[in-house]
Amino acid sequence: MIISASRRTDIPAYYSEWLFKRLQEGFCITVNPINPTLFYKIPLNKEIVDAIVFWSKNPYPMLKKLHLLSDYQYYFQYTITPYADDIEKNLPRKKYLVDTFIKLSKLIGKNRVIWRYDPILLSPKYSIQYHLQYFNTLCGNLAPYTTKVIVSFLTIYRKNKSRCEDLQLVPPTPQEKDSLLAALAETAYPHGLRFEICSQDFPQNSRYPIYSARCIDLNLINELTGKNFIIEKDPSQRDLCGCVKSCDIGMYNSCYNGCVYCYAAYKNNRLEENKTKHNPESPMLIGELPENVQIIDRSFESRSSNQLFLM
Repeated sequence: MIISASRRTDIPAYYSEWLFKRLQEGFCITVNPINPTLFYKIPLNKEIVDAIVFWSKNPYPMLKKLHLLSDYQYYFQYTITPYADDIEKNLPRKKYLVDTFIKLSKLIGKNRVIWRYDPILLSPKYSIQYHLQYFNTLCGNLAPYTTKVIVSFLTIYRKNKSRCEDLQLVPPTPQEKDSLLAALAETAYPHGLRFEICSQDFPQNSRYPIYSARCIDLNLINELTGKNFIIEKDPSQRDLCGCVKSCDIGMYNSCYNGCVYCYAAYKNNRLEENKTKHNPESPMLIGELPENVQIIDRSFESRSSNQLFLM
């Protein structure tokens, strides 16, 4: 049982109090994002959960309470990008985020803090040369405190299209992707960073090694747990995604980082409404559990549905 916390929202930044309460209680309730009449009880007790993967752009609120995770194996996917507040409206200054990255790494170990440089986007302000310069600076700051960097490119969805168009944000062309990946790999390699690409085709002209990313990383989970799990690829992710199956406990339209390119926070009115509905004591991230609803308990199906075995 692998918990993803979360692709849908920044739980470490905004909901750490709720998370620690849920770990103490041993479960949470999630809502199916496609069918809001379906509710799931997700086990969070240490006897069932094998690993937790945290996704965040600012995990600072969790740092003083990491001892509460001592019974769990976990790691962080920590995103630090080169954008200003025109793109990532509510994030702290980059120096603060870099300092937090370093503190986190010193607390839990460099192998458990994965640097994400994504998504890569282009605009009149954010050119290829801008990325090359800023990526090199970040490599110098972060390389001693992590083992690898994962990059990906902007994807235009219906939910973020108008916001991206307003700022003239575009993904690189295939030719630009190839040359940019090769250049970024060349920068990462001397810093001792493993360079991985998330759900992307490999470039044709790189002189330096480039690997396919597995953000929900079975190899790392086996390393942390000391076990040999076999877990199938997550079929709900993109074809080139290397992630194995996990259970996400987040909710859309509940992240307040304000990233223009985000696919998970796309309704401003819903964001404001959900802010008032969050209760750290509730088993649900947003709102209260309605009365007389059927709840699907995933405590017993989790291992068999994930094809999880101990060898």
